[in-house]
Amino acid sequence: MPQAGALTAAVIGAGQRGRFTYGGQALAHPERLRIVAVAEPNAGRRGAMAREHALGADRQFADWRELLAQPRLADVAVVATSDTLHVAPALAALARGYHVLLEKPIAPEPADCERVVEAAERADRILQIGHVLRYTPFYERVHEIVASGRLGRVWHIELKEHVGAWHMAHSFVRGRFRNREIAAPILLAKSCHDLDLLVWLAQARPARVACFGRLSGYTAARAPRGAPERCTQGCPVQASCAHDAVRFYLGPDDALAKAWPWSDVSPDSSREARRRALETGPYGRCVYRCDNDVLDHQLVAVEFQDGLTAAFSVHGHAVHESRVLRITGEHGELRGVLERGELECFRHGSLESERERIAGSPLGHFGGDVGLVAHFVDVVKREAPQELRASGREALEGHLLGFAAERAREQGCVVDFAEYRREIAAAANA
Repeated sequence: MPQAGALTAAVIGAGQRGRFTYGGQALAHPERLRIVAVAEPNAGRRGAMAREHALGADRQFADWRELLAQPRLADVAVVATSDTLHVAPALAALARGYHVLLEKPIAPEPADCERVVEAAERADRILQIGHVLRYTPFYERVHEIVASGRLGRVWHIELKEHVGAWHMAHSFVRGRFRNREIAAPILLAKSCHDLDLLVWLAQARPARVACFGRLSGYTAARAPRGAPERCTQGCPVQASCAHDAVRFYLGPDDALAKAWPWSDVSPDSSREARRRALETGPYGRCVYRCDNDVLDHQLVAVEFQDGLTAAFSVHGHAVHESRVLRITGEHGELRGVLERGELECFRHGSLESERERIAGSPLGHFGGDVGLVAHFVDVVKREAPQELRASGREALEGHLLGFAAERAREQGCVVDFAEYRREIAAAANA
């Protein structure tokens, strides 16, 4: 039966997404969502989230296994651990009877993605993947225009993600997503949103995939002469280096440094604590002397089953972050830039265009965080899984597209997507 009142949630992982995004939504909308338990190995993060949501000692767990060993404590489990730690808690939560909101990517390996989706279907539980961009007013409008037929039959989709150089250095060179040992490839760790949008807008299944990419900029070969291992060790080009960790991480005052990305450096936001962290932790390292293997520019080409072609590119050298789109059909073309909230629709044979402005802030993914949580809560409360916009099964397609692209790049081939899907399904069930 549909339920009234706030949905209750147990949060697994009290980091940036678990504590501040989903926990923040619960604090802002207590009539919608209420956090009733947390599992987090870091005592400081666990204690902070417990205080914010008035959780007793019996609702705080250092290990997700302890939480899920209890009788079911909530309606849903929010799995917001790091990329490589999604699978086990998601499978266990589904088996325990929780509906699950799972941060993207589903898993860093394709067969594990399939396993999680199949487990949700066997358990008859709702599995929502954290594809927040589907819930932004901007991309909702893009999808509405494409689905309306206003462009006619769509022939080509082009999406671009320009990742800021500061963001690339922080997350994919120095930080938590810097190599394949600890995270998924950048197509999944960063751009699975975009691949998901590509499949959502195409409304067709991929048929063939090709891919090219390299790590070119953030390598030891490009280190300035005399550059030390750390930016705190007296680098001779420190004043002119765009990636100087001292300037970037110590510049903000203590209040601003409580926010991401500076919060990753030290739980204590004081400059002195941040300075100590740069002297010993990963964020103080020279970007040319890290253990990173993440590609810093990549291009994916897709042919869909209905003949539509698409291209997606991502790189980590941008001055300003942006997501750009161009969708071309038989009647016209749609162009847009997410960060500017700009959409412009052209018709063949006309010099005029129709423009729309859609306001939004990068804080909260341009409204996507709020939209996703509100929709997920509504779907669970009304027991309407068929209305999910980014269910596990639907999100799986974009994930597999990313993994297929990686195979195409690594092997220098064009991947037959149907064959690849069958291979991954077989591996998941082996």
